[in-house]
Order: sequence, then C-alpha cells, then structure tokens
Amino acid sequence: METVRFSETLNFDDGSIEIKYKGVSLREDSNESEVRRMLRDFVDNHKHDDMLKNVTILRTIFRDYMEESLDVYFCDKNGKEAVRYDNVCGVNGFGFIKEVKSDASCKYKIKYDSVSGLEIKWFNEAGNIKKYSDDLSDIMKYISNLSNVDPIVINDNDKALIEIYKLFYKENPDFSSKDINVKVQTMMSILAEFGITLDCDYSFSLMTKLKMPFSLKLEEMVQKMYPFGVVDEVQDNIKLAEEPKKIIRIVGDSIRDVISLEDDMNDALITISKVIYASSYNLSSNADISEIAEFTNRSVDDVEASVQLVKRIEHKINKDD
Repeated sequence: METVRFSETLNFDDGSIEIKYKGVSLREDSNESEVRRMLRDFVDNHKHDDMLKNVTILRTIFRDYMEESLDVYFCDKNGKEAVRYDNVCGVNGFGFIKEVKSDASCKYKIKYDSVSGLEIKWFNEAGNIKKYSDDLSDIMKYISNLSNVDPIVINDNDKALIEIYKLFYKENPDFSSKDINVKVQTMMSILAEFGITLDCDYSFSLMTKLKMPFSLKLEEMVQKMYPFGVVDEVQDNIKLAEEPKKIIRIVGDSIRDVISLEDDMNDALITISKVIYASSYNLSSNADISEIAEFTNRSVDDVEASVQLVKRIEHKINKDD
C-alpha cells in the first residue's frame, strides 16, 4: 500500500503547534476521513503543552497505520519542544529538542537524537550542582518515556462501556463529541438503578451546582478514549450476557421513546438521572414529588414524568422475566 500523509498546523496568541505524519495503512477499510477529522479536532480543541500526551493521542489516532515518520512541534510563552520519530528500513530513529524559558529568558536547551546522543546547554543556573543533577535526572526520564510512547489500549471495562452505549443509544459512541461525557454519565447512573454496572469502581457523587450524579472514574474512561473518535467496532469485543443486554435495551428504548427531539435528549437524561439518584440516595424513601423537584431543581411535571417512566421500565423488565 502507498504512504499516506497527514499534516495540521494551528497558530494561537502566544505560540503554535504543527504535526506531520507519514504512514501505511494496515487495513483495507481504514477510514482516512475520520482520521483527518480527529487530527483536526485534536489540534483545534485540546491543550498541547504535554508532549507525552500529544504523542500518545496521535499514535492512537493513527493506530490503523504503520508509522514511517511523526513530527510534532509546539511552542508557547514557556518555551518550545519538538519530537521526530522515523522508521527507515526497519530501524527506528528518535530526535528531541526542548527549550525551557524562565522569566522570559532561556533556562536550558536540550537536544537529543538516537545517533549523536544528548546535548544540554544551561543558562542562569551557575554553581547550583544539585539543581543540575535533579534536572538532568528528570530530563533523562522524560526522554526515555518520549522515545517509547505507545497508543492507548482499551481494557475490558472500556469495551463493556462501548457495548452498553451501543445497546442503550442504538448508535456508535463518538468519544470526540462534546456531549459524550454527559451521555455516558447519565446512562450509567440510570442503568445502575436497574442493576447494570461495570466491573470497576466508579461511584457517583453529586456535582454541587447541578446536583447531577457524576463519576470521576467514568469521566477518566471517556477522556482516555477521546482519540478513538467514533467507535464502530472493537477488536476482541466483550460479549455481554443476555439478561443485562435485555435490560439495557429496555431502558434505552423506553427513554428514547419519550424523547422526540435529539436536542432534548441530554436535558431529559440529566433529569431522569437526578430524580433516580435523589430518590435513592439523597432523600427519604417516602419523599414526595414536590420534595424531589425542589432538591433536583426540576419542575414538578418533569419529576413526575421521570418517576412514571422509571415505573414503566420496571414493569417492562419484570414482565419480560
């Protein structure tokens, strides 16, 4: 197969980022347009001052390609940094340049490549031997980590979350979507009421202002999977048991049946999630509709509709047993 090239640049107020990639597709059905979309999204919508994270995300975006070369350049008011990876005739090369500023003046410059080794120039640190030693140790660890960056690997819980999402929403998850965290948080919070959970600790707590059940662990999982973009299939997929699949379908279908417009989906999901959580964990078991409405800051009508929906879902699940 022929070499494919990708490149993107973004200039901002006090700096820029530039990415160049060459690779050969490992799959005949690789989605080049999706890769280009994700690369543009990454450049436009993310911070880039962590080069390890940059390369990890990029190699995940390009996971369906055999890398021939990858160049990343970033600069801002704190300095500049560039990495280059290349694969020539099966030999991997790595180059790295970094300039760190302190109070608008240069603190140190580093240059490394796999052929000529390491070169460091220090500025304004005269006589501080311990400082040299500490910085050098950190620099060597950083270079070692940068030279061996792998794509993100999704684990069994990530795979289970993807399958649950597909069953619940009847669509493929887009982990680059601005709505994805709300959709995952509310979905898993609602499903917990019906006994559907992942095999990991992702306990919910209330977000102070919204009073919406929120899991930091789930947010971490969603953020980790950002570079995968739209996920239509997963290698070595997780097979869910029939009973959980049935419950997930019933809950998802029941909610989508009562939400006619896509624009209303997130707000409705948040309402249902808040009502369930408040009723189960925050208020007494005999709390009435008005108490739940006051606690969740939702209208009495919306709370009543959510309570009735939960009852209908429970009825459908029990009826199908």
